[in-house]
Amino acid sequence: MLNADRNEPTPTESRVTEIWTETLNHDQFGLDDNFFAIGGHSMFATLVTYKMRDVWGVEFPLSLIFEHSTVRELASVIDACRNESLDSGTVTG
Repeated sequence: MLNADRNEPTPTESRVTEIWTETLNHDQFGLDDNFFAIGGHSMFATLVTYKMRDVWGVEFPLSLIFEHSTVRELASVIDACRNESLDSGTVTG
């Protein structure tokens, strides 16, 4: 949910960006850059899912990052799925 009026990242996009920055150890990427194109790989993707679980308290499948590999896409899925999955404790992609 990008704020179209201000072109600012949503809180979820900002937090996903922080997680990627911590995991990849750099911040030279945008909301629409592909995780794997900027240096991510399956081990980093695994770490990202662990950090996301710690932040949101929900289990995220590894496949989520492969299927939604930009900050914008991933944050959108997190926002859309989080409320639905709070009861089950798992997000599905």
